[in-house]
Amino acid sequence: MKVSLEKLDFSGILRRVSEYTSTQQGKDKVLSILPAENRNDASLLQSETIHAALLSGSSVKPSLGGVDIANTAMNQLAKGAIALEPIHLRGAGILLRDVREFSQKLEEVKDDAPGVLHRRLPDVSALVTFSEKLLRITTPDGELSSCASPELKKLSSRLESLRSGISSRLNAIAARYAGSGTLRDSPPTIRSGRFVLPVASGARKRVKGIVHDRSESGATFFIEPSELVEAGNLLQETALDLEQEKRRILREATLQVREYSSEIMECIQVFTSLDVIYARAAYHSRWGTVFPEEGPLNLKGLVHPLLPVKTAVRSDIKLDESWRVLVVSGPNAGGKSVLLKAAALASVCSRAGLGAHLTGPSTMPFFSRVMVCMGDNQSIAMHLSTYSARLSEQIKILREGNAETLSIVDEPAGGTDPVTGAALAAVFLERTADMGVRTMVSTHMGQLKLLAMEKAGFINGSMSFDTATLTPGFRFIPDLPGASCTLEAAAIAGFPEDILSEASRLAGDSFSLDSLVVNLRELEEIKGREVEALKIQRRKAGKNRREMERKLRRQRRELDEIRKQTEMDRERELKRIRSEADSLLVVLANSPTREKRLETRKKLAELTGAALKKPEGEFRERAVSSGSVQLAPGVRVSVKGWPDPGTVEKVSRSSVMVRVGPMLLKRNSEELSIINEPEAEATAAAEYEPVQENPEAILLGQTVDEAIVELDIKLDNCSALGLKRLRVVHGKGRLMQGVIEWLRRDRRVRSVSMAPPEEGGVGASIVILKG
Repeated sequence: MKVSLEKLDFSGILRRVSEYTSTQQGKDKVLSILPAENRNDASLLQSETIHAALLSGSSVKPSLGGVDIANTAMNQLAKGAIALEPIHLRGAGILLRDVREFSQKLEEVKDDAPGVLHRRLPDVSALVTFSEKLLRITTPDGELSSCASPELKKLSSRLESLRSGISSRLNAIAARYAGSGTLRDSPPTIRSGRFVLPVASGARKRVKGIVHDRSESGATFFIEPSELVEAGNLLQETALDLEQEKRRILREATLQVREYSSEIMECIQVFTSLDVIYARAAYHSRWGTVFPEEGPLNLKGLVHPLLPVKTAVRSDIKLDESWRVLVVSGPNAGGKSVLLKAAALASVCSRAGLGAHLTGPSTMPFFSRVMVCMGDNQSIAMHLSTYSARLSEQIKILREGNAETLSIVDEPAGGTDPVTGAALAAVFLERTADMGVRTMVSTHMGQLKLLAMEKAGFINGSMSFDTATLTPGFRFIPDLPGASCTLEAAAIAGFPEDILSEASRLAGDSFSLDSLVVNLRELEEIKGREVEALKIQRRKAGKNRREMERKLRRQRRELDEIRKQTEMDRERELKRIRSEADSLLVVLANSPTREKRLETRKKLAELTGAALKKPEGEFRERAVSSGSVQLAPGVRVSVKGWPDPGTVEKVSRSSVMVRVGPMLLKRNSEELSIINEPEAEATAAAEYEPVQENPEAILLGQTVDEAIVELDIKLDNCSALGLKRLRVVHGKGRLMQGVIEWLRRDRRVRSVSMAPPEEGGVGASIVILKG
């Protein structure tokens, strides 16, 4: 596995993730991340990343400052240390304190942001006193506190008093010798822990005392006056007592650390893991990665993670469930290998808890293993040529591949005879397909392109290329093989024309195949232009239709005014009903008896019925039939279960899209009835849609795709009505992840945040729309 990951540049991605760690332990662990090999582990990594990202958004993060220092302390204990340095004791205390505080933070947000991280934390409640002791006996700068024990405090005070007294007496002695030439210009100082005078060598005999040092030139002797010797001895004894007390305190604290070493090591390991998880979360949030759901291969906006974001070209890869081999062809340096690596990394990074570099909700099969046959692996020591090394890798795929394997093969016939190499490659691909292995292969071989056209489960694809300028576009084109453009590239490189002509003649059929591919692509481009022309014609037809509608509306102005007045009256009535409903809700919440609550609910039901009641006599309905009037865009219909009429926007074989006010509905034709309006009303009257003061979208029970369709319509409605706030109820899990990721990329959305507890907490989000 590690060899394949190296060929995919996975280590480069991990180095980028490691930049978000806070500890050396975490950095080392990030650099050794491997993708999960089963669904449960992959799902757990994904949940950890998403949970940490949500907590980071709420500023709930662990403080990791004590991890590395505490780890150093544990290493020293393992080597037999009996007295740890104060800084290492403090690191252990900080770690235990931080674990306790982070546990408390998680407990506080547990109801609003339930997740998997709190399960990792050890219980350190029994170590609170020990942690406080380690912090009390040390200082923030990593020294032993003078208050670590009463004896240490007494000795420190005595030592300071003795030093002050000796210093004063020494200054007084120095004053007696002032002006006599006995002392040097430098002030009294300390040598070997003793207070001394700087005496000139010629006047040494004038000062009675003990010589403790001499200058390098020999011109100055540092003498402790005899009258200060006893005081100096007392100072030294006190200093020795102080050091002895310090060692006693450190040994005692170190012994306690050793007793709790297993708990401290567990805290180090847990916080190191949290450092890794929060680094993955930071990477996920910073780069906007996506976790594809399991399903057919449908990658939207795929790009290699290490390419520059601003200049990288994104591609969509969508293959049906029957695909087994994707044959990608095209010119040299056109992006084939990069595309294959990006697809493989989408699986690897998702299973590693990082997320794939995509632009929208995507799906892909679960691949427990990615096997890569790419690059030049020739080895003199192992007697492997370039081609034999590739054969070894292909043999490994045949031996170890299964239905959960994605194999990436770059130029399977490179480095050998094109004919026999292509034949062997074709059989290899057929065999892997029979095994259930999904394979993405890049090639220039025409035989493999033809195989992809003829063989079931094989699909052609190519990289875009501008034949006019001979420049690659780096965008994936599905279903079409690509031309290698060998001679065109040679022409740009400066090959003589006669050589190119002779090469074209010798290429024969293979050159004709490239020409055929180019022609096929040109036909596709022509088809695309024709489709665009038809769209323009359709827009013109729509414009003419709108002109006719404007003429008809001139005949309806008076009726429109009447209806506008009716809508205003209905709006006033709805406001009255809303106000009364709010009052009833308050009564319902405070009703002491069941009878009172039933009575209040009955009144609310009557108010709801009044709000949804359709004005009588406004429309006459006629069932949909196969007669002269057919369902078509623009036809006015009533929708079963909806109080207001709608307008047909699109008709397909299985369903009809109907717009009711700002809402777009998908219904069967059996649920619709054509409205037979008065002749003066050739087009639909204005619909009325009550404006909700606090709109919301309830997405529970839907798939991500279904939820996004409904949410897209809801955002359009809010924008049309000038609403700025939308509450989205999505629950927890994959639906929450897919909805939040989609909302964060939508240009209509200003911000997405977790709902307050009274509005759903983590199971709902508050969406603020742009103005």
